[in-house]
Amino acid sequence: MGKNNSTNQYLPTYKENFKGDPRWVTKESAHYTFYYFKWSEAEKDINIIATTQEDSFKKVMSLLNVEPLKEKIQYYFYPDKKTKKELMGDDGYAQAVHKDFTIHVLYTEEHKPIGEHEDTHLLSLSLGLATGFFAEGLAECLSWDRIVLGKTKYQWLEEGRKKILPIAKIITHQDWMNTPDSDFMYYYSFAGFFVKKLINQFGINTFKDFYKSINRNMEYEDIDIIFAKYFKSGLITFNKSLSITSS
Repeated sequence: MGKNNSTNQYLPTYKENFKGDPRWVTKESAHYTFYYFKWSEAEKDINIIATTQEDSFKKVMSLLNVEPLKEKIQYYFYPDKKTKKELMGDDGYAQAVHKDFTIHVLYTEEHKPIGEHEDTHLLSLSLGLATGFFAEGLAECLSWDRIVLGKTKYQWLEEGRKKILPIAKIITHQDWMNTPDSDFMYYYSFAGFFVKKLINQFGINTFKDFYKSINRNMEYEDIDIIFAKYFKSGLITFNKSLSITSS
């Protein structure tokens, strides 16, 4: 793990009732164990899920170039919000839980949030824990081409650009956590675009060095100084240089 970071997460509602539930059916792949309910949408799609996640694993590991895993990622697929909340405490679309090395997904006919995003949160742990803006930005960058809730990331970005708070108001971890839940895809898409531009302009190794150098306890001024060290300008200046296009 990064020297300045830990794998502690703020998970006030997290439950572990999912462990040992007799309803789970499992499927193993090279880097995953998948848990799902019989007759569920996940069971119907399990071969597609396994292929998608193994492809995602290769993509994330190839870009980040981190150490091979010593354990498989445990993926839990819930058929509805009620079951997900009862078993793990949250009825949202998807969460990666560091301490258990698990990913919990609400998987229905309408919503199928699979791919690189949640995996990136776990596979990047050896780099440490950056603030939410950069952690989610990296995950969104790696899953940039995925359609989310019926829209591309560029569509979310264009729709939400006037609603997003100024860059200085979302960089610290606490500020990021205080952004409106209802606007999460606006913020995720913006963070992904921001990180995507950084990596394209300065390379993945420079971004990784920066990512390792920050942590979730830092104030904006400290992050801004470190950002300028690696990327030749402060956060506000770099943000002003961005051109939001689909190219």
